[in-house]
Amino acid sequence: MTLPAKYSNTFIAGLGVLIATGVFLLDMAIPLGVADGILYVVLVLIALFAKNRKFIYVAAVTGTALTVAGYFLSPQGGEMWQVIANRSLGIFTLWMTAALCHVQHSHSEKMEAVHHELEEKVQQRTADLIKSKADLERESTYVQLHKDIAIAANETRALKDTLRICLQRICAHAGWPVGHAYLPADQTSNLLEPAKIWSLEDPERFDTFLKISEATPFGPGVGLPGRVFASGKPAWIIDVTKDANFPRAKLAKDIGVKAGFAFPLLSGERVLGVMEFFSTKAAEPDRDMMEVMEKVGIQLGRAVERQWAEEDIQNSNERLRKLYQRLELVREEERTRIAREVHDELAQILTALKLELSLLDKKLKDANPPLSNDTRMMLELINNSIQAVKKIAMDLRPPILDDLGLREAIEWQGHEFEKRTGIHFTFEASQDNVEIDINRSTTIFRIFQETLTNVIRHAKAKNIIVQMTGKDDILTLRVKDDGIGIRPEQISDIRSLGLLGIRERALVWNGDVDIMGVHNQGTTVTINIQRN
Repeated sequence: MTLPAKYSNTFIAGLGVLIATGVFLLDMAIPLGVADGILYVVLVLIALFAKNRKFIYVAAVTGTALTVAGYFLSPQGGEMWQVIANRSLGIFTLWMTAALCHVQHSHSEKMEAVHHELEEKVQQRTADLIKSKADLERESTYVQLHKDIAIAANETRALKDTLRICLQRICAHAGWPVGHAYLPADQTSNLLEPAKIWSLEDPERFDTFLKISEATPFGPGVGLPGRVFASGKPAWIIDVTKDANFPRAKLAKDIGVKAGFAFPLLSGERVLGVMEFFSTKAAEPDRDMMEVMEKVGIQLGRAVERQWAEEDIQNSNERLRKLYQRLELVREEERTRIAREVHDELAQILTALKLELSLLDKKLKDANPPLSNDTRMMLELINNSIQAVKKIAMDLRPPILDDLGLREAIEWQGHEFEKRTGIHFTFEASQDNVEIDINRSTTIFRIFQETLTNVIRHAKAKNIIVQMTGKDDILTLRVKDDGIGIRPEQISDIRSLGLLGIRERALVWNGDVDIMGVHNQGTTVTINIQRN
């Protein structure tokens, strides 16, 4: 049980004086035989409400003194033993009440102390919960920020787009109006070049700051980006206008830029870039934000490194493509030279030899018939050789390709294929523009020849249909047969040099080859080559 609220000592003292006076006057008016001294117990009970526990004893002493005084001052009445008994009983009751009030007061103080302690603990717990909630909300925003940046960094997009999105996310999270990215001039440079990658809350207000920043590169240790570039650690400037190592301080002062913060984009210990941010108010360092941004910098560093690796691969592929293209051109030039030499020299020699043998045969026909038979066999052999030489020259470089173009060359090759194999050939060319330069024409023609070779070797076809179409900047050649159909594992087999060669030839001109087979329904080879 707890007591009601305590009253001031002055109030209790005043009230006690009034009650004591009242009871004493009453005692003076009543004969001694009446036990009216018991009323002094009220003094002790009232003292219980005082803040000071001593009031209980003061009340008990006062009640005792007045009870004794009443014995001498009250009107006579009753028997003496009865009067003494009544007075003694009153004093006993008074002190017993005082003792009980003392115990109650002590208990109340302890309960109040416990209650106060519990209140303090509750308040502390509440404060801890509020702080934990705030920390949780703050951590949640950091987690969401980290998640958003992770998604942006891992999505397939240009590096500039990735960095721009990250700048926007960080500026929105921190409430800072300016964000800017710096990247090295190249992968081996020791100089940070300002990238045209920004997040600006008010582009008009910060236009001059943008122009100056984009015109200002930084070396290691110079300015906010430079010190991050040199240290590989985040850096915070409370007020850039008062920082001696901030070249843009005057401009920042003019436009109201105050606090500055920057963090590195890291790959291991190598700095691949720097992101800087500015606020219009001076701000003390936010350690949590710096810690989170350091992790973000590692993640973005991987994105930059991946982009650089992709660029290196693309450059390597481009160099390889150009090299392969050059090799193909050299190969075709060599084939053309050999075809010309075979046709112009070897064929002429064989033709001359044929004429000489013909003259010799006429002379020996009557003079030596047996020997004339040998010369006729030699003439037949030379004729076959001339045809073989012509075929070799045509295979090396068909003149029709150079003289009439790709359409006619494919149609001619298809009919020659039909004569040799018995596989029916159908050619369909659209009315669209299918003109293409000689180098690309050569590539498509060689792919077509290789496709026909595969049909002979593997397809077991009776018919082939060749379609040629031109649309926009793409020339498409589609070869369809009605054979057994190529299997998926054959398409992906890296040991298939023929298919590999077809794809490599197409890649030289940024083209592609699609091969699709249906069991017992044939194979379709689609070649797409860019015109330019």
